[in-house]
Amino acid sequence: MTDRIIIFYGSKRDYEAMVDSEISEGEVTIPFMDLIQHYNARLRPNESGVRESALSRTIKVDNCIVRADDYGSVLEHVLSNFVTIVTLNHDIGTLFVHNPPRRVRESLCTIYRDEIEYRYSEYPTLTRGKLKELYSNLDKEILGQEVCKKQIASGIYRLITNTNNRPVVLMLYGPSGVGKTESAKSISKTMGGELLRVQFSMMQTNEAYEYVFGAGHSKGSFARDMMSRESNVILIDEFDKVNPSFYNAFYELFDEGRYVDTNYDVNLGQTIFLLTCNFRSEDEIKKILGPAMFSRIGCCIEYKELSTEQKQIIVSSWYDELIATLREDEQEVIATTDIRSWFLKNAERYDNIRILKTKMENAFFDKLVETFIIA
Repeated sequence: MTDRIIIFYGSKRDYEAMVDSEISEGEVTIPFMDLIQHYNARLRPNESGVRESALSRTIKVDNCIVRADDYGSVLEHVLSNFVTIVTLNHDIGTLFVHNPPRRVRESLCTIYRDEIEYRYSEYPTLTRGKLKELYSNLDKEILGQEVCKKQIASGIYRLITNTNNRPVVLMLYGPSGVGKTESAKSISKTMGGELLRVQFSMMQTNEAYEYVFGAGHSKGSFARDMMSRESNVILIDEFDKVNPSFYNAFYELFDEGRYVDTNYDVNLGQTIFLLTCNFRSEDEIKKILGPAMFSRIGCCIEYKELSTEQKQIIVSSWYDELIATLREDEQEVIATTDIRSWFLKNAERYDNIRILKTKMENAFFDKLVETFIIA
């Protein structure tokens, strides 16, 4: 039997903090996988080496912790018979359950429907003060792109007055390496946590299909990742690489902030979705994505190429950041080189700031290897 059940929906960070706040020092607490080991021993006692007397004895514990990753380590019948398996040989004071798949929740509800306590990650409410902070951080961390930063703030402002719980969807487009992804990271940091970044271009067709629509409970999915998000900001990188056959999965998500797959039902109202692509114009976005998808995008925001002067500012800033990570003798070696002056002089060669930073970093470490490793 179980005296108390708490189902928590949200990030791992928030779940662990909630569990820590609920458990008192000295209480007997076991992980869910210990229960599964005991259950497997009941099924195959001859293989387990555990005596029958030990298997039939009821074990009392104060707490049992079920983590979201645990579901991928068990067979499907464990999910459907979750409540029976959990209580088979244990009397549990409090059962903590993190982001359960639909079958786990349904199993618990068959016995404990009215007794289950539900907890959720709480994401910062967007206010004018919070949006002002968001814009200020963007202004400090993203060089140039003044129009983009204003358009982002404008696109997000509607969440302050939004009463229908819809998400905001913004398309950031333009060449690579000019600040689109960095903008998303800055916004997420201001809004409370690590950015959830999804890259469909990294997936093959079958893998992407299962990720979007859900497959076996042991596999990762878009819904599970969104449910576990730390902030209410989600970046879908290279949205132009998403297979058009998947677009219907995003219609309800962008319209109503709800996403349903084979295992999860996720509420994403008030979420900020940032889509990035390398399209060259708003007309091209509309043509490629089609009217149905395009109409669900709140604003298309064009990122421009950076000027030579802006690239030089990035060179100086990145050089100082790299120097600060080195030991004193390493700093002295780098100071004797022309790395800084060379990259300042040749900054205009680089259209992609990410590549510029990588090249400078390589120059640093090439010199350090020559000095301290090969010499």
